Amino acid sequence: MDKILATKIILKRGFKANAERLAKEYREKLNIHPCAALCAFKLAEYLQIPVYKITEFTTNQLHIELLSGKNGDEWSALTMITEVGTTIIIHNPFNSEARQQSDIMHELSHIICEHKHEKIVHDRPIPFGMRNDYNQIYEEEAKCLGSTLQLASPCLLWALKKGMNHEEIANYFNASLDMVKFRINTTGIAKRVNNTSK
Repeated sequence: MDKILATKIILKRGFKANAERLAKEYREKLNIHPCAALCAFKLAEYLQIPVYKITEFTTNQLHIELLSGKNGDEWSALTMITEVGTTIIIHNPFNSEARQQSDIMHELSHIICEHKHEKIVHDRPIPFGMRNDYNQIYEEEAKCLGSTLQLASPCLLWALKKGMNHEEIANYFNASLDMVKFRINTTGIAKRVNNTSK
């Protein structure tokens, strides 16, 4: 295994707690119940981050086929700064609704965390020609915050106490099953529910 991939990234102290605080805070600001689903598109609108479909930038049939996964390739989303200095998100509308939510939450998390990409190279049309330096810590932080925004601990606690299974939770919060399992495993929320029910 690649030495870099094998290295476990440890988030800085308090990051997870702050992610939970932000998930609650943004729900409050958008007048959403702490246990309700948070729409990534509405959060982007609140944060004044324009979100565009990649199909607004290309009509090339080969690109469309690549984006739709017909050739086995997959692309999700990216954040970029325009020539006039506006930060925007471009995403793949061919992904499932749950995946789009996750993709945009991830990109918003980079913005919320004020991650700076040191190097971006453009050598072909968007998004295929866009490459930037991969920062493992940034990606781990965005993964943590993005998943927490989508499935905050109070949301999972409420859903599990209601007796909802993983699929029902995924449908209610417009998340993938993998995301639901990931959050339940990383929060240890199921154990808390089992302890309180004894």
